[in-house]
Amino acid sequence: MKPAFGIIFPPTKIMTLLQFVSIGISALLYFSFFWLNEWLFAMTALHDGANWVFLPAGLRLLCTLLFAGEGAFGLLLASLLIGFVRVDSIDPLTQFGSAFISAGAPYLVYRAALRIGMPASLEKLSAAGLGILALVYALASSFLHSFWFAMRGFFTNFLHGWSAMLIGDIIGTLIMVYLLKMILAVLRNTRPAA
Repeated sequence: MKPAFGIIFPPTKIMTLLQFVSIGISALLYFSFFWLNEWLFAMTALHDGANWVFLPAGLRLLCTLLFAGEGAFGLLLASLLIGFVRVDSIDPLTQFGSAFISAGAPYLVYRAALRIGMPASLEKLSAAGLGILALVYALASSFLHSFWFAMRGFFTNFLHGWSAMLIGDIIGTLIMVYLLKMILAVLRNTRPAA
C-alpha cells in the first residue's frame, strides 16, 4: 500500500515526476470540472457550493482513488484556486475551510476503505463496492461541507442545504465513478490478447 502522500514530500526525498504529474492532473481536472459543472448545472444550484447535480464530487473521489494523497493535494490546490477566483461570493475563511473539506473528505473515506479491506486498484473494486464507497463519500463530504457552511452562517437551514448537497454529491459521484468504471471495462476488453 502506498503511504499517505508519501507524506508527499518527506524531508529526505524530492517529489518525483509521477507525484508532480498526479497532483497536476488532479488539480486541472477538478478545476475544469468545477467550472464545467457551473456552466452546465447553474440552474440546479441552491446556493454557491450546493448543487442538485455536482459532477466534481465524483472527481474528488476518483482523484483520491487513482492518485491517493497526491490526488488529495491536487484537489486542495484546485479548491484554493477556485476560492481565490470566487472570492466575491464566499468569504476567504469559508472558502479556505471548504477547500480543506473538499480535499480531506474523499481522502479520509479512501483511507478508511483501504483499512477495512477495499482493493487498492479501482479495476478490482466491484460495482457494488464502488457504489457503497460513493455513498459513504457523498454522505461525509456533504455533511462536513454543510456543517461548515452552517457554522459560517452561509445558510440557516442546515437540513435543506445538506439534502441538496447530498443529492448533488451522490448523483455527481455515481455518474463520474461508473462512467470511469465503464471506460476501464471497455479499455480492458479492447486490449490485444497476449
